[in-house]
Formats: sequence, structure tokens, C-alpha cells
Amino acid sequence: MLTSTFSVTDWWIAAIVSGIALALAVQSMVTTKRDKLKAVLLPLAGAACIVLSSAANGYEGKTPLMLFTATMLGLTFTRIIFAGYIGRQVELVRSGKPMKELTGMQVVLFFVTFTAVVAAMAVVL
Repeated sequence: MLTSTFSVTDWWIAAIVSGIALALAVQSMVTTKRDKLKAVLLPLAGAACIVLSSAANGYEGKTPLMLFTATMLGLTFTRIIFAGYIGRQVELVRSGKPMKELTGMQVVLFFVTFTAVVAAMAVVL
């Protein structure tokens, strides 16, 4: 594990950086200026959920920060993996055409990929 020597402060830094990475990755999918704020709210909402859940369960230390970091990086890497498909969908929207509906297989592929990426992050982190 690459992060076995991380302190809580190191995990806070990793969590902040991973949240910013996700906000930037999602910005490329935004088609209107109004939605740019919503894209930034995604990692903030994730952070709020983890903080509230941790407070309710009495967790302290690294574990919630590790989970947040792995999830944010997992979503960021999944966005990068599917960049071609997402780019084509965004171009359709920007040209005024509707996005193509996801097939069941595409949904399964996304979730399998996301799960594999987060599992890999858990092993590496």
C-alpha cells in the first residue's frame, strides 16, 4: 500500500486534491454555465455525506478520508476511461441534439468499470 505511512493530515490533503480532480473532470461534461456550479457541488456533497456519516457513527481518523479519496479518484478515473463516449454525448447536446439513451449493457459496463477502479484504488491506497 502506497499510503500506509499517511497521517490524517496527509489524508485530508489527498481528499481535497481528489475532490478537486473530480470537480475538474466533471467540468468537461457541463454544457451550460449554470450547470458549472452543480458540477462543483458533486464532490462537496460527497464530502458532506462522509463527514455527517462519520460524525453520526463516531468515526475519527483516516478511514472516512480514505473512502472519500478512493471514491472521488474512482469517479475521476472512470470519467477518463469513458472520455470518448462522454465526449460524443456532450457534442450531441452542444449541437442541439438529444443524447443517445444508455443501453443496459453500457450501464453494466460503467458500474463494473467503476467498481473495478475503486477496488484497485483500495488496494493501491
